Amino acid sequence: MSDAAEICVVGAGPAGCALAARLARLGHDVAIVEQQRFPRPHIGESLSPAAWPVLDALGVGERVRAAGFVATATARVRWRDDREQLAEVSGGLTVDRGAFDAILLEHARACGARVLAPARACRPARDGDSWTLECGDGALRARFLADASGRRRMLGGPSPPTGPRTLALHAEWRGGDRWRDEQTRIEALAQGWLWGAQLPDGALRAIAFVDPGTLRAAGGDSTRLYHRLLASSRLFANLRPSGWTAACVRACDATTYAAGAPIDACSVRVGEAAFAIDPLSSSGVQTAIQTGLAAASAVHCILTRAAGRQAAIAYYRAHLDHAVERHAATAAGLYAEHRPSADAPFWRARSAAAAPSPGWPAVTTAINELLRARVGLPAEAALRDTPCLVGDVIELRRALTHPALDRPVAFLGGEELAPLLDELPAVASLSDAIDRWDRVLPAGRANAIAVWLHARGLLVAQPR
Repeated sequence: MSDAAEICVVGAGPAGCALAARLARLGHDVAIVEQQRFPRPHIGESLSPAAWPVLDALGVGERVRAAGFVATATARVRWRDDREQLAEVSGGLTVDRGAFDAILLEHARACGARVLAPARACRPARDGDSWTLECGDGALRARFLADASGRRRMLGGPSPPTGPRTLALHAEWRGGDRWRDEQTRIEALAQGWLWGAQLPDGALRAIAFVDPGTLRAAGGDSTRLYHRLLASSRLFANLRPSGWTAACVRACDATTYAAGAPIDACSVRVGEAAFAIDPLSSSGVQTAIQTGLAAASAVHCILTRAAGRQAAIAYYRAHLDHAVERHAATAAGLYAEHRPSADAPFWRARSAAAAPSPGWPAVTTAINELLRARVGLPAEAALRDTPCLVGDVIELRRALTHPALDRPVAFLGGEELAPLLDELPAVASLSDAIDRWDRVLPAGRANAIAVWLHARGLLVAQPR
């Protein structure tokens, strides 16, 4: 048996489903190849409040809200010091990943993607202008291939670590009383840290994150190390005494990494096939979906706009570079907050990347005074051609850059910035510039853009 598709997506996790759904809606013929039958078990059940805009953009927000998952309002935390605190996480969610991923897969199917499951895809072969994948008792040919196979990274290639090697030791616990308020728990220990949450079916997931060397020093016995770490904690030590029983303890790699070549003219890597972030962020799912949506825009342009192919490739690479850097800096900052074990190797290695970002230029002139002055950009700022998503396509647009900006800014509030800044040399004052902008922008938008620029020191007085 043989089949064909324009695009083959290998893996039906959040990234693969987001990619497939978006491309199918853009009119592409998409086939998803998934080796497991859904719903299938998976760890990584925590969604931060920041997941909702991403789920809504994908089109599954309402279905996830109605699925009966566990809403979280607070987390019980021991992190900065030995004190136990309650952290606000209103809007967070603990999901059954089997049911959650099934929602995403059904959404992709409803958008028009075909699903081949269970069907294990063997290493693909490139033949002329198409790919061939052996899938069970047949083969699938595709013009474009998307690797959404997670840490299996079916396409191979270098994916160097972006942080210290990390192991996750995890187990599911059953039989005890539900945690009070169903709160997530997070605790820092000298040799690592713990995370736990109540699952929708009443079970508990508890995970210990450690250096591989800690497991080697324990004789390689992951079960014994896992229970020793939990017993040494304050937030998890009462699991066994209160009647909870752990299933088999499993170990998996939780090291961060990034693919060296995430996209080219015939393939793309998404989700953990592209890069992996530190689990401390609890944002792996929405990050995976974001890579799928960004990759869909790039792939759409590669396949439909030959002239924009390089811009599309550059756009997706820049998206991943920004995500990797942002998540690494955020994680390093969180690790640096833990003081009691700051000199322990586990914490020292992970907080080493924490460094202050370049600050904004000092704002020395009030905006009311600047309204009467001729203004321009500071010397460190510039407008540079940057690949940008415009509707459903990627185009080169001039974007504002500055060392304090974490990425170039081409649009503010949906309005293109460069044409507005081009007018500054031709007007006598900022007030005149705002008047000009008001003629072409929605009411109030011109003033809001001026305030945004001024607050960041990106408007400075110029000699007349």
